[in-house]
Amino acid sequence: MHFLVPWMLFGALSAGIPVETSKKIRLRDLILLLLRMTILILAALALARPSTLSLFGSGPVDAVILIDNSQSMSTLEGQTSRLDMALTSAKQLLGNLPTGSKARIISLTDHTVELSYNNSNESDAIASALLQIKPTDRSSNFYQGFANAIDLLKTSSFSQRKIFFFSDMQRPGWQNESSSFKTLVQNMPSSISIHMIRHGSDVDSNIQIMDFQPTAGIILANQRQTWGLTVRNRGIKPATGIKTTLGLGSDFETAESAVIEKLDAGEERSITIDLLIPEDGHQIVKAVAGNDRFSRDNQKEKIVLARKKLQVLIVGAKSEIDANRDNTFFLYHALRSGSSDSSNSGIEVKVASGRGATPDTLDETDIVFMVDPMLAGSDSVSDGFMEKLETWVSMGNTLVYFAGSNYAAVSDSNIKNAGKFLPPANPTPNLTPTTIATENFPPVGWFNRFRSAPLNLINQSEFRKRVTFDTSKDYQTAALGYFSDNQPLAEMKQLRAGFITLLPWVPDLSYSDLPLRPSFVPFIQTLLSRILDTLNDAKNPLISREISLRLQPQDLIGGEKYKWVSPTSMALAASMEKSVDEVVFRGEFNTPEAGIWKLESTTSENSKATPKNIIAVQASNEEGAELNPLQESEIDEILGKNVSHQNNTGEASITGSTGELTNLLLYLLLLFFVFEMFFAWWCGQPL
Repeated sequence: MHFLVPWMLFGALSAGIPVETSKKIRLRDLILLLLRMTILILAALALARPSTLSLFGSGPVDAVILIDNSQSMSTLEGQTSRLDMALTSAKQLLGNLPTGSKARIISLTDHTVELSYNNSNESDAIASALLQIKPTDRSSNFYQGFANAIDLLKTSSFSQRKIFFFSDMQRPGWQNESSSFKTLVQNMPSSISIHMIRHGSDVDSNIQIMDFQPTAGIILANQRQTWGLTVRNRGIKPATGIKTTLGLGSDFETAESAVIEKLDAGEERSITIDLLIPEDGHQIVKAVAGNDRFSRDNQKEKIVLARKKLQVLIVGAKSEIDANRDNTFFLYHALRSGSSDSSNSGIEVKVASGRGATPDTLDETDIVFMVDPMLAGSDSVSDGFMEKLETWVSMGNTLVYFAGSNYAAVSDSNIKNAGKFLPPANPTPNLTPTTIATENFPPVGWFNRFRSAPLNLINQSEFRKRVTFDTSKDYQTAALGYFSDNQPLAEMKQLRAGFITLLPWVPDLSYSDLPLRPSFVPFIQTLLSRILDTLNDAKNPLISREISLRLQPQDLIGGEKYKWVSPTSMALAASMEKSVDEVVFRGEFNTPEAGIWKLESTTSENSKATPKNIIAVQASNEEGAELNPLQESEIDEILGKNVSHQNNTGEASITGSTGELTNLLLYLLLLFFVFEMFFAWWCGQPL
């Protein structure tokens, strides 16, 4: 046992001062004297704050302080955030390090930043370093922080080497590298000890905006359209009365709202709200849902592209099941149904046979759908069209290819019409009817809307025929969803600045009954919307990626030096790369915040945000998926070692000790004081 305030023990000497002198002491007087001496001794011990275990032991300490400032640390605990609690606790601990100690401070999200290397008694330097740690919207990955801390302490000459980790101990931060943690700790020198200081309490409900998009698949300027918003409760208890709002970022006060009466724990629901975007071009759209302790994922901002008109070209062939109808029939009507009567002029759909698709038609086309057209024979697509199509896609456009028997029959590399930019495919023989595995759609993927009712009924449709793309060696191709037999429902292939969406089936009754089901139109509209979103991805980068912005030389905002300005007005350096036809601006930093970032000239006093010089950085929804901590036993299991754990809910202070006995002594002091009071009254000798 040791004492945190040992000089207070001198107060115990007061127990030896006699209250009065007497030659004759009766038994009850002796008992009363012993009670009063005990009270004085207990009071002195309580003030000295005895502890059964010290985190510091004896002598100076070489400490590495890890502070988690990932997005979940912004969760409120009363009136303060978990991060503020952690910073306060870290400051207390650093101030209590033994004389001669030293400390390194590292902030930790999915990357690490070493902030200082100071003697612990230099309080101003410590405070300055802690002030550098700000809230972020980045996800958590604790492994690299511990690896860096262990590397720093391996070469230390101190006998006491300690890692202190201040965090909410969120599950994803441990599980991202759980297989590597045990090896890391097992190879750690035995003289290094780990101490966990957890901040935060359990969160009952956490409402997230998962995504929002127009149900028609296209954003049309100056037309009132219905938008779908996906909202999810990532907490452990139901949430009620959730007000959900969607509007323009420039005029959010007039935005329309809808109320979700109840959302059960883990439930995800899609609702609709109308929105009118008055002008074409890039616009900021903002959605907000509910108000809870973790507000950073209650809202989402995206930069969308509103168009006056979308020009679509569909190239198809005759249906395999009905010679009197083209295989483009259902797709054509699904695309046309995306517009109301008042907005039919918004989507212009042209249909052509293989032979009718000429290279010139691409000059006035925004998106191309190939519905298994003939690639060989008299009615096949021309070589000139396929060659120009490849160039057209690579320049930043998109192609959607529904592949069937015609594609598989001629997609050998020797057939020029198939194009070198398209992967080969083969028919799937003896196919057992399969369905769409809606439960496997990612929560933030292209088809996340189909995870919940009523759109999840798309899994009732059967696919009796399809092809199989050979994309196993193509690392630029990613699956967007799967069938029930784990084969891709759709894949996306990057082609320089553009991309191709590959679907191994045809929207025709010879392949599936999906075109007859109510979910077919929403599926095509969602596909169209996601394609248009992907073309606009550069304006909505994920926070984990480098931020960049491409401008035409005529769009430059003046000056030769530029800066990025964050949503909280923090200025960070921007690099610039010039070429003949474009200027690329990059951010040479790990993006800390989600929201609207603005590119400004450092020399222009009146640099304003315009649609051309802003981007909307997107945070990961997974940070709010599990706000409650990993249990101590689970952390020990991941580390392969039992380590020290301490919980801080905001009331306790971090002193460098655990097992403090002050509370027990105070209870005993109160008990003895009450007993002494009644005994003295009985003896007739109250104080």
